[in-house]
Amino acid sequence: MIDLYYWPTGNGLKVGILLEELEQAYRLRPINIRSGEQKQDWFQAISANGRIPAIVDHAPVADGQPLSLFESGAILNYLADKAGRFLPAQGTAERQRVQEWLFWQVGHVTPYLSQLQLFKEKAPEPIPFALDLLGAEAARLYGVLEKRLSEVPFVAGEYSIADMAIFPWIQPLRQGQDLAHYPNINAWRERIKARPAVQRAYEKGREVAAGEKSLALQ
Repeated sequence: MIDLYYWPTGNGLKVGILLEELEQAYRLRPINIRSGEQKQDWFQAISANGRIPAIVDHAPVADGQPLSLFESGAILNYLADKAGRFLPAQGTAERQRVQEWLFWQVGHVTPYLSQLQLFKEKAPEPIPFALDLLGAEAARLYGVLEKRLSEVPFVAGEYSIADMAIFPWIQPLRQGQDLAHYPNINAWRERIKARPAVQRAYEKGREVAAGEKSLALQ
C-alpha cells in the first residue's frame, strides 16, 4: 500500500495520474497547502522540503521497511520503475528520452509557468516586467512542446511518465496561451484527457478540493 500526501495542484495531480494508470492501491492523504499543513513537523519528516507530493511505500522492493519519498519527479521514476510500466528499461535510449522530457518539466515548465500564474493571480497589482518576461517564456515553452508533438504522439514517443508530468501543467487560460496556435498540443491534451485513469485522478482531486484551479481542464 502507498500513502500519497497530496493536494490537487499540478505537481500533486501527476503522481495521482500515475497511480491510477498503474491501478495501484493507494490512500490519499490530503495536505491542505492553502492552510499551511505542509509546514507541520510530522509532514516535514516525510517531505524534507515541506512540499507536496510525497509518498510512503509500505511494501518497497528493497528491504521491506517503509520508504518515504518527496519530489514529484523522483516519485514518478520510483513508481514506474517498481511497476515496470511507463518508463523503459535501464540503459536504453528510450529511457533517456523519457528522462530528458521529465527533467524539462521539472526544471523549466513548473518553475516558469507556476511563477506566471502567481504573478497573474496573486500579485496585489500588475507587474508588467514580470508578466512580460514570464509570458514570453511560457510562449517559448509551449513552442518547444508544440514542435516535439509535431514529430511524435507523446513527448518521448510512447505514453510515459513524462506526459503525465507535463500534462497537468499545461493550463492555457491561466498561462495566457491560445491552443488554436498549438494544434499538436491541443490534440495531445485531448488524447490524455480521454484516458480513464486521468479522468479518475482528476475526479479524486475534485473530491479533495474542487476549487483548485489546476483541476480545470479547459
